[in-house]
Amino acid sequence: MRRTLLTLVAITALFAPALTKAAGLFGKCDHCGHQCDQRVLVECTVMVPMKVMETRMKSCLVETTEERDETYTVFHCEPVKKEIKKECCYLEDEVKTKTITESNCKIMDVPVSVAKNVKVPLIECVEECVQREVCTECGPVCVEEMVMVEKARMVDDVRVEQRCDPQLIFDVTKRDIFYCVKTPKKQTIECAVEETVKLVGVEKTRKVCVTVPKFVKQPVEVEVTKMVPKKIMCCVECSKHRHH
Repeated sequence: MRRTLLTLVAITALFAPALTKAAGLFGKCDHCGHQCDQRVLVECTVMVPMKVMETRMKSCLVETTEERDETYTVFHCEPVKKEIKKECCYLEDEVKTKTITESNCKIMDVPVSVAKNVKVPLIECVEECVQREVCTECGPVCVEEMVMVEKARMVDDVRVEQRCDPQLIFDVTKRDIFYCVKTPKKQTIECAVEETVKLVGVEKTRKVCVTVPKFVKQPVEVEVTKMVPKKIMCCVECSKHRHH
């Protein structure tokens, strides 16, 4: 059994170069995977995905320390004096005055003058020429002579009549009366004096260091997938669908 194995190993070692040479005559298509003659394989360039590391600028939040002004309040004491008072009420005698008005109604006769326009006769003496007969030696003769004749004519005149008409009047009487009352009064009495202090604030400024967040651009390695060219061996049929 051992001799048989040694014989097989020897035969394999003897024919190994020949087998290797024969295998070199055939190749495999990288596209379809079929075994083809090495002489009919064509070299093609294809784009294949590949993961690569790429440097990109990314916004990052960082904290920085800055010096700024800060306002704060300082309190100091000021003395304050306060008087404590109270009010007392009491009744005080007071004389007051009040005016009283009294009204009495009366009827009194009031003289009234009435002027009326009337027509009155006016007697006037008028000289007229009058004819009369005069006896003469030759007989009656008609002569004319001027005589004074009284004549009356109506003229406008004003006649005043006096009468008394009753009239209602009010007799108003005012007088003052005096009376005594109790009037409430207030009196302020000082009880005590309180001394205390009052805190008064004063604003001041000082320099402080504060942490301020800021965004800065920093390079970051990012894994990305890119299409890169690759040389492959294809058969004639597959190479027709590829770009050289």
